[in-house]
Amino acid sequence: MSSLEPQTPSEFSPSSPKERRRALVVDDHEDSANGLAQALVMLGYETEVAADGVAALKKANELQPDLILLDIQMPKLDGYDACRVIRAQPWAKDVRLLAVTGQEKTMVRHQSAEAGFDGYLLKPVEFDALKKIAAWDAGIE
Repeated sequence: MSSLEPQTPSEFSPSSPKERRRALVVDDHEDSANGLAQALVMLGYETEVAADGVAALKKANELQPDLILLDIQMPKLDGYDACRVIRAQPWAKDVRLLAVTGQEKTMVRHQSAEAGFDGYLLKPVEFDALKKIAAWDAGIE
């Protein structure tokens, strides 16, 4: 994120369209993770789910997704630390990492930017926000 102001998906610059888009959803609440994953499938993503930060690192390295929705508060490794590790990977240069949190946005703003997140979504994540993300990833405005 270039500024400390939160970015909504519509503020990202679109890239060239991709035929196959992969997403990783990481959340220790199974219903939340599966719901987000299912919504992303409906929007054209191949989607995987991980339940904690450690599992997220393994799946992210295997999948090398285009998009990662990463919960902040998780067991084993929190979302901030998981983001830092993922950002350090050569394949993750262009991956879009979005924090997903139920915390007050002012609490997340600086920490998410410092960790390497591109922006964040507040829980519960609305389907319209996911549609904007999908349109951005597809190069559609």
